[in-house]
Amino acid sequence: MKIALTRSDTTFERYEKWLKHYNVEFKVLDYKGDEKEISKLEECSGLILSGGVDIYPDLYCEGGNVNSLETYTPERDDFELRVIDLAMNKKLPILAICRGCQLMNVYFKGSIIYDLMDVCGVNHDRISETEGRIHEVNIIKGTMLYEIIQTDSSKVNSYHHQAIDLLGDGLIVNAKSDDGIIEGIEYSDKKNKPFFLGIQWHPERFKDLNDPASENILNYFINECKKVN
Repeated sequence: MKIALTRSDTTFERYEKWLKHYNVEFKVLDYKGDEKEISKLEECSGLILSGGVDIYPDLYCEGGNVNSLETYTPERDDFELRVIDLAMNKKLPILAICRGCQLMNVYFKGSIIYDLMDVCGVNHDRISETEGRIHEVNIIKGTMLYEIIQTDSSKVNSYHHQAIDLLGDGLIVNAKSDDGIIEGIEYSDKKNKPFFLGIQWHPERFKDLNDPASENILNYFINECKKVN
């Protein structure tokens, strides 16, 4: 069994180290490569969408702010949306992390808060280049995430300045921060659908990889991938 992992341009080695820690075999899907990169998914039983730079605003709003074009990677957005399409057609489990969570929401016709400080007056961004912010998330009972983590609250890291705004079609919120920001999403109706979990935090960056908000999530995802024929 192999897992597909989309490449990010920052701290990508943390994902690789995380998966190797659990002896998970994986294939990297690199948006900078050729068409063969997407076809690697054919060999895999699941997909992890990694974090990274902001999603190009025109994908989720009309006349988006593109003044800082250098912070976007439209070619990555296009590549990963095509990867999601293929994963959905193959009915593969998907674990979407940070930017990946936001991109899945956009895929399902949802939108993104452009900047949390500007719009909401809250700061969820990293403290420094190497240190994330730590805050509490409230896990909603009755959701799959609650079933996975088995607690109604957890401390998580935070490296984002954007977040989900309008929820995508067919999705529900499974976690929120104390200040009301959406921290996780999943299908509202899970019948006859493969595993999908979107989380705003970075389980691969936990100092304690045995924390349920990291280890339980990966183990559950891997078990779902093992069910794929």
